[in-house]
Amino acid sequence: MSETKVNLELEDNNDQNILELNEISSYRINQWEKIKILISKNIKEIFWKAWIKPLKFENYENGILYLSTDSKIISNRAETQYYETIFSQASTYFDNLKKIKFLILPLSLKNQTTSVNNGSSFKSIEQKNYNDLSFVESVSMKLNSKYTFDNFVVGDANRMPYAASKRVSEKNGLIYNPLYIYGNVGMGKTHLLNAIAIELKENLPNQKIVMMSAERFMYQFIKSIRLKETIKFKDQFRSIDVLMIDDIQFIGGKGSTQEEFFYTFNDLINEGKQIIISSNKSPLDLFSLDDKLKSRLAGGLVVDFLQTNYELRLCILKKKVESLNINIPSEVLDFIARNIINNIRELEGALNRICANFELTDKKINIENSKELLSDLISAHDKNISINDIQKQVSSYYNLEISDMSSSRRSINIARPRQIAMFLCKSLTSFSYPEIGKAFGGKDHTTVLHAVKKIDSLISVDEKLKKQISHLKKTIYSL
Repeated sequence: MSETKVNLELEDNNDQNILELNEISSYRINQWEKIKILISKNIKEIFWKAWIKPLKFENYENGILYLSTDSKIISNRAETQYYETIFSQASTYFDNLKKIKFLILPLSLKNQTTSVNNGSSFKSIEQKNYNDLSFVESVSMKLNSKYTFDNFVVGDANRMPYAASKRVSEKNGLIYNPLYIYGNVGMGKTHLLNAIAIELKENLPNQKIVMMSAERFMYQFIKSIRLKETIKFKDQFRSIDVLMIDDIQFIGGKGSTQEEFFYTFNDLINEGKQIIISSNKSPLDLFSLDDKLKSRLAGGLVVDFLQTNYELRLCILKKKVESLNINIPSEVLDFIARNIINNIRELEGALNRICANFELTDKKINIENSKELLSDLISAHDKNISINDIQKQVSSYYNLEISDMSSSRRSINIARPRQIAMFLCKSLTSFSYPEIGKAFGGKDHTTVLHAVKKIDSLISVDEKLKKQISHLKKTIYSL
């Protein structure tokens, strides 16, 4: 065969490879665009346009999805606030998805490197991103650098959880095992777990430290069954030095998952590995958990958050104001601290609402404007609103039977009011997602979560629905 003919065949093969790469790239880009559309249905349009829409597909390799943007702010927000949302939707389109990596690519560099004329062109950008990620990195939650011990305001209500968390963060802190932290939603449990993880990584850089949600543990276990990799799953989790599980209550009701967690738990404890758990209730009050698992969880140190007092709430507000660099009158902070008492998350949310109103409308921050802005929150706290109250009012408003709230019927004239009722339950009461789901005919907590996100996204674009919900709130407040 002549040299010319060989060269022509090589060129043909190269052309074919380039064509295949282009087809694969186009297919993957289309997949990512579909994923973005799915995400748009679950978050407010204004947030979707700001943080999700600008993300571009770059590559999918070794179970890692690479997304890019030319803005560091967008990259950081997507990674810290929307990572789980993106991962959940992307895992349905990208098989064996392990991790999402966000790249910051200036437009000029992006145009030079994302073409597929050369198979190695994209890999020239931060080649280290393409190394196989460890199991620890692939399953751990993204840590928030703001959630440190230094940024945690300590008072009588949280002194025990804080002290215990600091103790297990020390180099030789294996004294409380397991450490079980519980308290109502928004009290700071995730903040403490995040702070522990940050401290441990500094004190014990060579240890395998995993912080994950109970839902993520279930996802990993179910995935291992589907892929017939349960042995690998067991080996990987048993190699961990510190295992931190957030919201353990969400593992309830899953028999095989609970059993696997129990055996993983036992093995790690017996090998002297640290386990740290958070929940909204004490282990003995988690009725959906198996008795042997509840007993094991209660076998270490169990600490809880108490009801916050005025002094702690005021200190938290003052610390928050320092970081916002906004001048807020002391009487406004006093008003918030005395009236928003359920949890710290609502307290900070109330402060954020006042600051946002000032930034967006230039209205002066004073006690009169603050009372008006927070009237709905204060009204809700003054009333002892039950789930049954909300179900009755929503059923009456939409001309439904109260039994429709608990039924499995999915017709839109029933399903939408049911979602609205779930949304109002989460907005106006302190009940958790599982507790709300149970009151709606034993619905799974993920169903309630979906309903809340769905209605939250709809009211930002549907003025009619927004008015209906506003009317329902006023009716419920007046009961």
